[in-house]
Amino acid sequence: MISKQWTISELRERTGYSQAKFAKDILHVSPKTLWLYEQDSSNLPDDLIKKYMYLFNIAYEDIFFGPKYEKIVLVRDEIQKRIEMLTNIQLLEQSS
Repeated sequence: MISKQWTISELRERTGYSQAKFAKDILHVSPKTLWLYEQDSSNLPDDLIKKYMYLFNIAYEDIFFGPKYEKIVLVRDEIQKRIEMLTNIQLLEQSS
């Protein structure tokens, strides 16, 4: 099973809120600040982490902290490994 850690943008998108509305009304930060955090959540302040954990009833370890592209690469690599394993299994089944 592919491990699921949520980016903060994925969490926000689940609410249906726009980035601007979520930033202003929920987090009380500027939309630009939220945009920056959604691109790279490595330096997300503790008070915002706690808000995300409370709002989404999510554990700290289930939130992805880091540049957004790193998560994309991690998921892509994990899927590629599974494709290779499936291909090998199919080749073994064909040869038996």
